[in-house]
Amino acid sequence: MKFVVTGGSSGLGEALVTRLSAHEVWILDVKPPGELADNHHYFQTDLSDPESIDGVLESLPDSIDGLANVAGMASAPEPETVVAVNFLGLRHLTNSLIPKLKTGGSIVNVSSVAGREWRAKYERLQPVLNTTSFAEGLAWCRENSDIVARDPYTLSKRLVTAHTLRAAEDGVMHGFRINCVSPGPIETPLYPQFAALMGEAQSDWLKAQAGRAATPNDIAEVVDLLLTGECGWLNGVDIPVDGGYTAGMESGWVDFSQSPIMQGR
Repeated sequence: MKFVVTGGSSGLGEALVTRLSAHEVWILDVKPPGELADNHHYFQTDLSDPESIDGVLESLPDSIDGLANVAGMASAPEPETVVAVNFLGLRHLTNSLIPKLKTGGSIVNVSSVAGREWRAKYERLQPVLNTTSFAEGLAWCRENSDIVARDPYTLSKRLVTAHTLRAAEDGVMHGFRINCVSPGPIETPLYPQFAALMGEAQSDWLKAQAGRAATPNDIAEVVDLLLTGECGWLNGVDIPVDGGYTAGMESGWVDFSQSPIMQGR
């Protein structure tokens, strides 16, 4: 089988590519994947630049079995870059690759527990979701820089989750599946950026609710299942992969009011 994985050079993406070792994988990342490049294909790709995305399309196979959108960033000097990488680039690449997907093919987007509250913000998200191109979406971000700058990471992940569920309709019409996974804290090279954003105390509290942070493979095994497993009728679902944190929030055994960030207000 043939798969495209963004962000496959490190962290969760690297763990996923390792799990897909029996398959042929095209890794799209800003940095080389090291030893993984010996067994798979690598193309340098900057998801914040639509020209970079378009430039790699001809190098990808004409037919693929699945796409895993794993690449992401927590912060950047320009807040709109976070939205560009995490959502606009993801959407641009996905829409470009849908014609290459085999019937029954699978798309998996990596979102975050930070995006789980998209429904409550849906009215605010729709202007971005309804843009029809990378350029139009980026223009919206720049025109609404005050909104984007408040919390670009959470905004981007709410957009990813909402987009995934909306795109499930296209999946029904065109014969593919699209789902997303929403991890909690993961011990990857990127995590210190998240910890810095939320504060060390809040970071420690979040990890304590599920007993520990996830390993990259904890999340990769679920993405692998969605790509290669026997779950062909699963479409348009956001799966929290967080050790039970979301379950605790929704059923009451996790009390967010006791978290450091809330206690400090």
